[in-house]
Amino acid sequence: MKLKYPSLTQIPFKFDNFKKRDFDSFFQGENKDLLYFLNTMIKTKSNNSIYIWGPQGTGKTHLLQAACKKANEMDWHVTYIPLEQYRDFSIDILDGLGKLDLVCIDDLEFIIDNIEWQQRVTLLFNEIRDNKNSIIISSKISPNNIKIDLDDLKSRLVWGHVFKIKAADDELKIKILKKEANERSFNLNDDVVEFLIRRSNRDLTSLIEILDEIDRSSLAAKRKITVPFVKELIS
Repeated sequence: MKLKYPSLTQIPFKFDNFKKRDFDSFFQGENKDLLYFLNTMIKTKSNNSIYIWGPQGTGKTHLLQAACKKANEMDWHVTYIPLEQYRDFSIDILDGLGKLDLVCIDDLEFIIDNIEWQQRVTLLFNEIRDNKNSIIISSKISPNNIKIDLDDLKSRLVWGHVFKIKAADDELKIKILKKEANERSFNLNDDVVEFLIRRSNRDLTSLIEILDEIDRSSLAAKRKITVPFVKELIS
């Protein structure tokens, strides 16, 4: 997918997953309203400010990248900024982004202790509002509790719509893990996936990291993916 954004081609963003992170591949669980709102906003080309928060592994990054993908398909000018990587690039990367139709900023909590970035994100908010464009922000922390030093930025986080993304239950995690395994060209038997849910760190990000290790290790060892094999990896 070719994203439309100015002067970002040299930034080491991880766009590999954009091709599979779309709204259709997101298991909505109890997030039906959030998914519907994002879809409708893009389809109707309405301008909004959206803040999505919730624990790690609940799909925030998936939704932001899916929104970029959908908006790009609608011929919007979009960009995605992963603040987890903000130390890898200059703050000047934000210059001019207020002119884009949609800006998605992931992991806001990473700039909690950086007042310069907070000031620049505040200016970006103002530019997006003045140009009647849209911004989607994600964080692990609610807008009311995030320890942002800059009051102007904190006030802007609640300008628009705030959604708490709800974590998947075990039944939904099983479906997601099986889908992720299929995308890696292997199958997870019910006993294996249920063992993973019971015995390992239960957030989806950690579970999917284990899937990657299962994939690599099973190929290297030329072993079938069984509960004893997975148990060795986890231990």
